[in-house]
Amino acid sequence: MILKYMLKKISLIPIIIILMLLPIFSEAEERGTTGNIPPPSKIDIKIDNPFNCGKIGTANNSCTLMDLITTILNKIVMPIAAVAVVMWIIWAGFTYLMAQGKPAEIEKAHSRLLWSLVGAGILLGAAGISGVLQSTIEALIAP
Repeated sequence: MILKYMLKKISLIPIIIILMLLPIFSEAEERGTTGNIPPPSKIDIKIDNPFNCGKIGTANNSCTLMDLITTILNKIVMPIAAVAVVMWIIWAGFTYLMAQGKPAEIEKAHSRLLWSLVGAGILLGAAGISGVLQSTIEALIAP
């Protein structure tokens, strides 16, 4: 039984390696021989800033600290926190369903739902307050 299991595992490894390497070999082609692929000496590799500080398409691509903080909050922190709040609300709902009329379990589910809604309120409040502060600071800085 153990030998059969080990043989299965050992036979899967070459299959996985072949499947991982297949795209590399199927796209293999000699560079510089066709008109649309530049030779290796003329390949220009450019890695763009993934945040870009929210200044897509502007001529001046300067990034201030406020732009960076706003971009990090809007593109990383807020989506993760929003997903966490939704998952917590779903978990509270499942706790309600699984309580089966037990008062202690219903109270626990009620507490989870309450605190998840408090977290959603804090999240929305933080977004609103940060927007007001940003516009106030920009109004004070601008002449």
